[in-house]
Amino acid sequence: MKKLISLFLFLVVMLNATLCFAGIPSSVEAPRNLAARNDDGIIRLRWTVPQSVIDLVEDADNVLYCIDWKVNDGPWHFDTPEYREGTYDFDKDDAFIGFVGNLSKDENNTQEIFINHWAVGLDEDIDFNSKYTFRMRFVCEYDGVYTTSPFSNEASVGGKEGQGEAPASLEAPAKLQVEVKTDKNGKPYFYLTWTNPDSVSKANESVPIMVKIDFKVGNGKWLSEETVHDWWASDLFSTNAVFDPIERELAESIVIDKNTYYFRILYAYEPSTGKKVYSSFSNIAVSGVEPYEVSKASEWAVPELNDGAQLGLITDKIKGNLKGDITREEFAEVAVRFYEKVTGKKAVAAPADTFTDCTNPEVLKAFTLGITTGVGGGKFAPDNPLPRQQMAAMVTRTMAACFDNFTMDVSGVEDFKDQDLIQSWAVQSTKFMAKYKITLGDGKGNFLPENNCTREQAIAFLVRAYNYRDQYLTDKN
Repeated sequence: MKKLISLFLFLVVMLNATLCFAGIPSSVEAPRNLAARNDDGIIRLRWTVPQSVIDLVEDADNVLYCIDWKVNDGPWHFDTPEYREGTYDFDKDDAFIGFVGNLSKDENNTQEIFINHWAVGLDEDIDFNSKYTFRMRFVCEYDGVYTTSPFSNEASVGGKEGQGEAPASLEAPAKLQVEVKTDKNGKPYFYLTWTNPDSVSKANESVPIMVKIDFKVGNGKWLSEETVHDWWASDLFSTNAVFDPIERELAESIVIDKNTYYFRILYAYEPSTGKKVYSSFSNIAVSGVEPYEVSKASEWAVPELNDGAQLGLITDKIKGNLKGDITREEFAEVAVRFYEKVTGKKAVAAPADTFTDCTNPEVLKAFTLGITTGVGGGKFAPDNPLPRQQMAAMVTRTMAACFDNFTMDVSGVEDFKDQDLIQSWAVQSTKFMAKYKITLGDGKGNFLPENNCTREQAIAFLVRAYNYRDQYLTDKN
């Protein structure tokens, strides 16, 4: 009998311990980063759920969010030390209480709800001349027993507090990568990953930052070039996304071994009213048929090579060894492709007998455009490597051919330490390259004019010159 009693007491203790472990936490963490804002006359509340509370929700869907509020310096509406039955009327106060597990959350466990005018006892629109202050807490319920978290920080909107913070700008996403995966039926799709800057993650605590995925196939148009921002679908803030262009009705099929697929992303804050904020685009990620051999390119050059690939700049001659020196002929071919892509015009070749050592039509087109000249004696020297000072001159001539409002502004640029090695015809071009950070040389004040330019450098410099064009193109009526 004593053994049976001991066994019974042991089982009771273990059962109670199991219930406490599985259902009744000894404490619950408070919500974090509570923020309030006015979104076209509606109050939106946003907060971050600690991972420990997410774990409670996953164990049993019995975790409540409980919001308290007051107007100006008035009393709190639900001012009780601990949550108990009757604190809220679930029918009348449903805007201020609900299950955490019923709300969507992004990758950072951020959630959001809205408060209408009738929830705060108004018959008409909320008067934001008054200040509305909110605080909230979590409650875990198990078998009639409630564990109440501490209150969050207080968040106010209206009155002197204004309408809630909105970011003035957003950094771009970083390190975008794409991988082809297949579902259980063998259907391919794209899996994107990227890195979020700390500043954007911080902004997402206060306002919803969405991710917009831009997409194109081969030399087609980007999605962003065919639709306006407001109609361009968004994904929740995250560091990854599953992208199926067929399901999104952006492509009829995915043929990895025949097509090249390009991706880039940006961040978007799009309130119902007021200023919308967009980041610049991330780097371009490429999948499918590689436009060049990535393994034979320098890691630093890959983002700009991807940009160059979508501009069609990487020719068959150079894509197999992008670290190698570029020749005068190869650069002429790349520059002509750049001109035709950017302007939409077809370049015209000079007569075939212009040079005695080169009849390449692309070189003759570059000559007609004024991008390149010969080396004297009727020769072009197509196989000669391209020194950096010649490269600088050809890049600026390419920009001048493409843009009527191109200006060679080099004001304020000091001489290089190796200025005496730069030919007079290349001085302005080299300084232009430095002023707009297209290339700075060795970073120690030397331009290295006689060093040969590599293929990946040439592509990168053209891409930078194109991307930075707003800094040096002048308005022209």
